[in-house]
Amino acid sequence: MNSQITVLIYDENYIPWLDEPNISKSFKLHHCMDPLKVFDLVINKQVDVLLVSDKIKSISCVEFIDKLQSFDIFKDILVAICSDITDKNYRMMLLDKGVLDVFETPLNVEHVAFRVSIMMKLAKLHKNLLSLAKKDSNLQENVNLYGIQQPLPDKKLFPSFDYMLVKSAVELIKSDYTEQDALDILAGKLHTNERTLTNAFFAIYQCSIPAWIREEKLLVAKKLILNGCGNITQIAHELGYADIAHLSRSFKNRFGCSPKKMYRKDYFFNANEKT
Repeated sequence: MNSQITVLIYDENYIPWLDEPNISKSFKLHHCMDPLKVFDLVINKQVDVLLVSDKIKSISCVEFIDKLQSFDIFKDILVAICSDITDKNYRMMLLDKGVLDVFETPLNVEHVAFRVSIMMKLAKLHKNLLSLAKKDSNLQENVNLYGIQQPLPDKKLFPSFDYMLVKSAVELIKSDYTEQDALDILAGKLHTNERTLTNAFFAIYQCSIPAWIREEKLLVAKKLILNGCGNITQIAHELGYADIAHLSRSFKNRFGCSPKKMYRKDYFFNANEKT
């Protein structure tokens, strides 16, 4: 079985950086200018990740995404948009349509490989967390199990470099709680140094990276517990805690009760509401 991830870029313009050698043997980049060809490749499942430029002319980017949805494509491949538009409402509209990410242009091979690797990890985490959920259609439709619980503030308030560095760090951290890197290794993956990353993170979140991770994991744990997703042992494992005792201690210090008590209390009230 071919372990390479096939990334198809749909852009009707020439992309100079695609002439550069791929930086990773795990990714295979392709470029296509023809929307019909793109549909053919996608429908025949010859693509793992599809990157769509919002500068395409033969069909609008939004219309193209709508057509992908009509064929139920998003369940089989990961889709992202490439755009130089930084308007928050525009980007949220694209994300609401089901795309997993919006890449800021201009791009390069290294940037694409890095962002795609994060997309793959997020997709894997999403799948793992959904497997913990009860078979409840309302839960699966309405609960964003893997979303960031401590969202980034308004981008306009911070230097662009700091904001994008912290955004990338958060996505990398969220992609796998079970493999948390030391700060110097995390900084290296982001092509910066520990001091620059720490300063940027503190400027935006007003806390250290370890403190942010601790809070984020506890907020996710609380969300999973309140929505009845799996048992406490499973949740502790998915969020990278050493054991259930570690999660229970941290959880009680933060929320004033153990995970088990919160689950039982929530179940009690839900039961009363149904009677």
